[in-house]
Amino acid sequence: MREQAPGPEPQEGAPITRPRMSSNARIDRGTPIPLYFQIAEQLRDEMRRRSLRPGTLLTTDERVQQDFGVSRATARKAIDELVDEGLVERVTGRGTFTIEPRLQVPLPAMLSFTEELERRGMRPRTHIISVGWVPAGERAVHALGVPARARVLQLERIRHANDTPVLHTVDILPGNLWIGPDRDFSGSLYQLMESHGVRLYQCQNIIEASVTDKHLGKLLQVAKGFPVLALRRTSYDHRGQPVLYEDATCRGDLYSYSIRMARQPRGRRW
Repeated sequence: MREQAPGPEPQEGAPITRPRMSSNARIDRGTPIPLYFQIAEQLRDEMRRRSLRPGTLLTTDERVQQDFGVSRATARKAIDELVDEGLVERVTGRGTFTIEPRLQVPLPAMLSFTEELERRGMRPRTHIISVGWVPAGERAVHALGVPARARVLQLERIRHANDTPVLHTVDILPGNLWIGPDRDFSGSLYQLMESHGVRLYQCQNIIEASVTDKHLGKLLQVAKGFPVLALRRTSYDHRGQPVLYEDATCRGDLYSYSIRMARQPRGRRW
C-alpha cells in the first residue's frame, strides 16, 4: 500500500473537524461479505453523497471504529481499500483526506480506455492526431508477426478523461483485418475491432516508468521530464493471433494500474 504525499494543510492552529458517518451507517455481521469491504463501500457512498472536494477530511481510523463498532485493524483495512484505489490519502496524525482521483485500471482485466473511463463514471474524449497506412517498424514486426515493412494501419491519438489529457497512444493493426483509415476512431478501438468480427481474447502488457520529452509533454499538457507510465500492449484474438500492438504513455499523476496477487505454495514451479 502506497502512502501518498499530504494534501492541502489547514491553517496553523485551525481545529480539524472529525466527521461522523451518516446515521444509516451499519454493517451486516451475518453476511459472508467481509466487514472491511462493507465499510469501504459505505465510505465510497459517503464521498459521493457529500461530493467531497480534494483535500477534505473524510474520516479517521478511530472514527470508523466508533461509527461501525469494529476493531482498529478492520477500520484501517477498510480505509486501505480507498487508499489503494487512489481515492484518499492518509496524513499521519490527522486522518484520511480525499484527493484528486486517478484513473486506476485493475489488472488483469482487459478493458479499452473508453471502458475504463465509463466504469469510473468519467467522460472519455478522443483527439485523433493521425491515422493511415505505414510500413511496419521493428516493434510492430516483432509483436504482430508481420513481415518487415509490411503495410499496417497506424493510429495516433490523445485520450481525454473529463477534458483532461491522460493518455497518448499509437495503435498498430495488421492489414488483414479489413479496418482502414476511413473508419471512426473517436471511440473504443476494441469495440470497433469487435464490430469487424475480431474476437479479442487476451493481451500482454509491459509497463515501465518513464518521463516526457518536450513533444510528448506538450501533447499531454505537462512539462518536459514529467513522470509517466510507458505501456506496451499486444492484444490477441480467440485463436491466439496478435491483432493489435499499442505504445501508450499515461500521465503518472492521473493514471495507475492495480493488481491483486496471491502467494503461491512453497515448492510450486512456474
